Amino acid sequence: MTKIRQDFENIKFEKPVYQLIREKNKQLDMVPFASASSLEQLLDQVTIEDVQKHIETVFSAVYFKMLVVGNFKSAEAVDAAHQVSQMLKSQPLPAHSHVPSRMVNIEPGHYIYRHMGDDPNMLNNAVVATFYCGMATNPTDRTTMALLLQIIDDQFFDQLRTKEQLGYHVGASTNSFNSGRLALKLRVQGESNPTYLLQRIDSFIYGFRQVLVEFDTVQFDALVESIASKANEQLTSVDAEANRMWTPIEEATYDFAQLADEVDSLQRVRLDDVLDMWDRYINPQTAVRYTRVDSQLWAAKTSYPSSTDMTTWPESILALAGCLESETHMPVDLSDLSHFVHTAVRQTSADALASLAHQYPMANSTQVIDETASGWSKIKNALNMAMHPHNQHALQDSETNFAYIGMYQTMEGKWVITDVDKFKATQPLHGLPVPAIKLIPNMLTK
Repeated sequence: MTKIRQDFENIKFEKPVYQLIREKNKQLDMVPFASASSLEQLLDQVTIEDVQKHIETVFSAVYFKMLVVGNFKSAEAVDAAHQVSQMLKSQPLPAHSHVPSRMVNIEPGHYIYRHMGDDPNMLNNAVVATFYCGMATNPTDRTTMALLLQIIDDQFFDQLRTKEQLGYHVGASTNSFNSGRLALKLRVQGESNPTYLLQRIDSFIYGFRQVLVEFDTVQFDALVESIASKANEQLTSVDAEANRMWTPIEEATYDFAQLADEVDSLQRVRLDDVLDMWDRYINPQTAVRYTRVDSQLWAAKTSYPSSTDMTTWPESILALAGCLESETHMPVDLSDLSHFVHTAVRQTSADALASLAHQYPMANSTQVIDETASGWSKIKNALNMAMHPHNQHALQDSETNFAYIGMYQTMEGKWVITDVDKFKATQPLHGLPVPAIKLIPNMLTK
């Protein structure tokens, strides 16, 4: 029991970005899902007698999947599965007891899902911006997303890690689950406050469309060829072949032609298709059914905005205040800061930064502004975003008024998730995957 409890405790000390990806985001996306904290709370209720009883009954009724790999005929594989069934001496698991995982079909909108870190010594904050786009069952969507990821990953890292030095963990990835939607995830872990990190992701998003417009077609064709070549690589081990076959079995799609379909789809995807996916799902200025979740993990030592702060002040003011507090080690009055920004818009950026430095002197620093220094660079960016916010289109009004379950909206119209289970209860679920091939019923019945 001590070992299990320690394993749960260790999750709290993982890197912040991994806590979001492996725990918090899965809790939001999947049904059913048991978080580590909820399981840890139940440990005190478990007795040795409970464990012993579970051991005695764990195989009384089972549902299992089995992949037989090797030089076997189909009849031999079926016979092997039948032998396993006989060895277990189990009854079939009733359908009501076998609850497959399903993905939450989050309705269009922009949501904030924030958490305080449990580790009091954690210095880094983390954010994951998730854009839901396309269907995992559509080969064209999957290949288009794969190409988009190839283009965006290096650009995202170069801008936020190399140029802005926001943190050591910066990257892009994609995610899909069974018959649910595809997701593009942009993640950053660093010492800056999460609101500022997300503002910098937004800035990148607003400028990236032009990168796609100007992207070299020859380079794009090379990316297509690279992905196709990797997909067509000959597997070098039985384990690799088994892993490739097991995925569609585990996901219950049984779509063993998925990879071939993707390679075939690659030959038809064009750069315009990537741009269309960007505009349809990710570009906040054009996406009609814009669906995004900003997951945030706040370090204990980072000033955490209250619900009143988030409903009263723009995110750009909160981001700037967080940067100032981090660099000056002084509390910032949000009303005074908002007034300063309102008057500073009539100044040049350089003059506004000089005035801000005078009003909020940095700790252990002279008043000479070095805009290349990390602290001044962040404050400069945050000030510019507050003075010249992006011209976002109005977010689509949700059909659900989430206020009745305790959620609230920011000044930008984003809904803040306060209870993930209540929020999930308001959302539809994706259907179960439909097998791509006809399954043979009762194959173990003799």
